[in-house]
Amino acid sequence: LARTHAPLTRDVIVALTAGEETGGFAGARWLCENHRDLLDADIALNEGGGAQLTDDLAKPIAFGVGVSEKIFQTFSLEVKGKGGHSSRPPTSGDPVVALARALVKIGEYRFPAKVLPEQKAYFEAELPYAEKEYVAAMKHVVASAPRIAPADEAVLVKDAGYNAGIRTTCVTTMLEGSPQANVLPTSAKAKVNCRILPGETRAQVKAALEKLIADPNVVLTQGEDFGDAAASPFEGEVVDAVRKAVQERFPGTPVVPGLSSGTTDSRYLRNIGIKAYGVSPGMGSRAEATAGHGAHGPDERKPIKWMEPGADYFRAVVRTLVL
Repeated sequence: LARTHAPLTRDVIVALTAGEETGGFAGARWLCENHRDLLDADIALNEGGGAQLTDDLAKPIAFGVGVSEKIFQTFSLEVKGKGGHSSRPPTSGDPVVALARALVKIGEYRFPAKVLPEQKAYFEAELPYAEKEYVAAMKHVVASAPRIAPADEAVLVKDAGYNAGIRTTCVTTMLEGSPQANVLPTSAKAKVNCRILPGETRAQVKAALEKLIADPNVVLTQGEDFGDAAASPFEGEVVDAVRKAVQERFPGTPVVPGLSSGTTDSRYLRNIGIKAYGVSPGMGSRAEATAGHGAHGPDERKPIKWMEPGADYFRAVVRTLVL
C-alpha cells in the first residue's frame, strides 16, 4: 500500500509487537495500557484464523475468522517434604507421591462438554472431510448444540483438536523436584496449564481443581491473570471482506467463525473497544496438526505451495477494507 501510494479510505496501522507468547506485557498489552492513542482503530486483524486444508493439502476446506478464544490460566501445585538422603526414603508423607496423585486426578478429569456456536460452525464445515469414525457424532452434535450426548462426546474426545474445542482443559506441563538424584526433595512442584471455554471462569476452574485434589498437603496457587475478553461479532465489514476474498479465489468454500483453543493478543484490543479478528494468511491441515506439525509442535511447519495463495488472500482482505 505504501509503495503504490494508493488513496486510502482509512488509516492503516501496523503494530509489530513483542511477547505475545508470554502475555503481551512488553507488546500489545503494554500498548493498550500506555499508548491507546497509537491504536486508535475500529478493527484489527490478528492471528487466530486462516484456512484449513484437506489432509492431502489439495484445497481449502474452510476459512476461519477468529472471533473468540479460550482463557489462558496456569496453576501451580506444591507439596512440601522433609528432604534428606535418598537411601532413607520416607515411609509416609512423600511429597512426590502426593503431587503425583493430584496430577493423575487432574489428568483423568474431563470438564463438562458443550458446543459453542463457533465450534458448531467448525463441525459443519468439517463434516464433508472428516474421518468416518467422527461423522455420525459430528452430525448429532450439530443438531443438538450446545448440548452433546455422552456417546457423541466419547467419540469426539479421541481427537485432541475436537476435544479442545468442546471443553475446558487442564494439563500438566512442568515438573520440579530435587536438584540431585540422591537427594530427597524438600518441595515437589508442578505447573498445570488450563484453557477455559468462554462463559466459564478462572474461579470455577480453580474450585474444580481443589475439589479434585482433595488433599490439604497440596497447595494450589493461581498464576498471573493474562486477561480475557468478550467475542467480536461474526458480522460486519471484516467478515464481508473475508467472504469476498475467499469467493473470488476459492468459490464455494465456507467462511466460519473460529474459537481459538490458544490465546492471542486480540483480547487486549477487544477490551479497549477494538473489534479484533483472527484473519491469517497461514494455511494448514488437521492431519499436519495431529502429527505434531502445528503450533509449538516438534516439527512446526506450513506447506510452501500455500504460502503465496495465503498471502494473496490476506492482501485482498486488507485492500478491500482500506481502498
